[in-house]
Amino acid sequence: MPTARLTGLMLHLGLAAAAAGTGPCLVFGRAELPALRERLLGEAARPQWEELRAHAEGLCTPGSPRYVDPERIDAPREGVRIEVLAHSFGRSLTEVCEVLGLAYQITGEDRYAAHGRAVLMAAAQRLPASDERVARSFAGARGDLMRGFAMGLDWLGEALTDDQIRTVQQTSAEYIRVILKERHAPRTWWVPYHNFMGVSLGAAGCLAIRLRDACPAEAPAWIDLCAAGVGLWLDQGFDEQGAYVEGTGYAHYGLSNAILFAHALQRHGGADLFASPRLRQVPQFFAQSLLPGEGVFDARNDANYAGLSDPFMLRLATAHHSGLAAWLWQRCGSPGSALGLLWPMAVPPQEPGVAGVPLAEHFMGRGLCVFRTGWARDDVMFAMEAGPYRAVTHNQADKGHFTLYGLGQRWAIDSGYGNNRLPGGRDQTVAHNAVLVDDVGQALCGAGAGTTGRILRFADTLRYGYALCDATEAYNLNDKGQPGATVHHALRHSLFVRPFQDAPAYAVVMDDIRRDEAPHAYTWLLHTDAANEVVTDAGGAVLAPATASGGAYVETPDGAAGQGACAWEFTLAAPADLVLWARVRSGGPIAAKSDSFFVQMDEGALVEWHMPGVRQWTWSRAAHGVAQAPTSFALSAGTHRLRFLTREPGAQLDAVLLTPDTTLAPPFGHLPGSAIRLEAEAAQLAAPMRGVRGEPGQVARLRVRLTAAAPAELAVDDYDGHPRLKATVTAVAPEFAVVLMPLPGLCPEPGVDFARTEAGLGIAVHWPTHVDRILWPAGGERTPSLLGE
Repeated sequence: MPTARLTGLMLHLGLAAAAAGTGPCLVFGRAELPALRERLLGEAARPQWEELRAHAEGLCTPGSPRYVDPERIDAPREGVRIEVLAHSFGRSLTEVCEVLGLAYQITGEDRYAAHGRAVLMAAAQRLPASDERVARSFAGARGDLMRGFAMGLDWLGEALTDDQIRTVQQTSAEYIRVILKERHAPRTWWVPYHNFMGVSLGAAGCLAIRLRDACPAEAPAWIDLCAAGVGLWLDQGFDEQGAYVEGTGYAHYGLSNAILFAHALQRHGGADLFASPRLRQVPQFFAQSLLPGEGVFDARNDANYAGLSDPFMLRLATAHHSGLAAWLWQRCGSPGSALGLLWPMAVPPQEPGVAGVPLAEHFMGRGLCVFRTGWARDDVMFAMEAGPYRAVTHNQADKGHFTLYGLGQRWAIDSGYGNNRLPGGRDQTVAHNAVLVDDVGQALCGAGAGTTGRILRFADTLRYGYALCDATEAYNLNDKGQPGATVHHALRHSLFVRPFQDAPAYAVVMDDIRRDEAPHAYTWLLHTDAANEVVTDAGGAVLAPATASGGAYVETPDGAAGQGACAWEFTLAAPADLVLWARVRSGGPIAAKSDSFFVQMDEGALVEWHMPGVRQWTWSRAAHGVAQAPTSFALSAGTHRLRFLTREPGAQLDAVLLTPDTTLAPPFGHLPGSAIRLEAEAAQLAAPMRGVRGEPGQVARLRVRLTAAAPAELAVDDYDGHPRLKATVTAVAPEFAVVLMPLPGLCPEPGVDFARTEAGLGIAVHWPTHVDRILWPAGGERTPSLLGE
């Protein structure tokens, strides 16, 4: 194993070349390596170790999809703006240094070190802090690069020559100087709340520890400044209950480097960042954000539905002896990371309920209210958010936005990451479960702008939970002074009714919103998962997973011989030119080989339809041939016969829609009278085409019942790949009241009655065993109450 020799002081660089032979020190030391090798090569850890080693092989093998070419570590990324470009450089460098570095430390194989050394040196030489692509990058991007340099020096340092060590040290030292100067400059925008505090200062702290011998005059102060900065971020960015102002996604990003630094700092006798009382509460915040039965967190505030890729939660489990943190890593963690192998599960996992996490919580600093029945698949979770905006942090126009999950489904979702401040984007109200006024939402958010809301009341009882949100300010102005819809007031009352007797949990959302004394069009929005379909009716809507409608579908079976068909007859009162949509999917072993039918109208020519080769039920418009030539059927008044004929085994058909409206598109909620829908179970079959019946009544669904001050116009459209239910009312004050009932497959649908009186709105939910009576008062504070019979 090559070593570097101590060459003396580099006074002209302000560096002292550290002996590479001192070995790693940030995560583990040389004395710990024998035991570490024994554990990783042992039976229990071997699958994870082999996964990491396969990852290492890919990184250094030309032609592999994972291969990282040293000559392209700083290659341009087309369309990526310069402020974020260095993120990709830094993350690639970190991946190489951690995966190849650990593989080298455990095996001693030079080929891992050789490729890791080549990538590290290319980054150090081509990406100094003064390079425009780095200097103009965000602090978080520089944090990504600093982590890569820190882990490269720590785990690959023994494979570097003296000159190579000095090059990396010089580049690294300048990064620290620049980031600390920026952090302490007046009015630096990312201080103190932004996730860059944890990302950049955590990485700089690790790098400073690694440079203690190389920069003895500066490193102690660097370490103290980084520790103070991370401590400030933990104290200011997280509330007393552990909720981060930018949500779980950016908490994860910031904590990844902050916790690595806390670990290294503790090893070297520095300040104990783990002692932060707010950090101790972080696992509870993540537990309350976890979707029932899943390993992902609520996609709020510029987060997507994701679990834990960095094992910071595993390290918190040991630091705080937290069985809850251990359980979260076990449930949500991604295997295969280097640190995930090095930080063992030292604490028995403990489920949230056993760990004392309550079933309802108001994160007061963040303005997030969560109600749930538990964390298992069949449990239900309802959450609503309306908190203050901290300057320049990630924020969306979602004050009062709610989400609802349960019974294994995502009913009311967040549209996910969006940060561009453009109308119609995911960071705007149109992408959330909120209310539009004349098609305008809250003031624009994203890209450094935000709005403020407030939780005015929060309560939890044995029968129900209650939250009251005030989003008035959010509709009127953002922090840049830009107006939104402008309203007199925007209050949202929410009840979460807990399971009682045989009735499941459900939610009720009541909107008291008014712009002025004139009528306006108010639109109530509900976004649901792409896997669901929305069907509207006179009382509201039903949301259900996209299974076969009517409980059956037809298919061309495997091994089919001869020409089979399914056929329908229908009658037109007048001539029409119809386009055909069908709900189809590919059910064969190879999707691309089970994706076609022949379609025939009356005795016309066969249309060779190559439908989408997807595994989920999908509405697609019929077209002819591989070129997808547009197809329509010009029909006379009278009776016609439509046939689907077998072509490829595994092709499946659930329903057909014929319409003269060429603009009509899925999701097909409320259909016009001119549309004709034909179900597979109503077709006449000719072998080998066959019908397949599912299990009707077994699938969970969400029943939505809605009332308003005036008749509501219901519509379903597509927003960014998922269905969106819209209820529009023209009134001075819409007075929306919506009952959202996640119903298990065999649960009968309760009757829901609405009655408006001088006292207010009465809602009666009739379950087989009892009636829930909810009163939303017409005046005063309008706090709703629940009585059961």
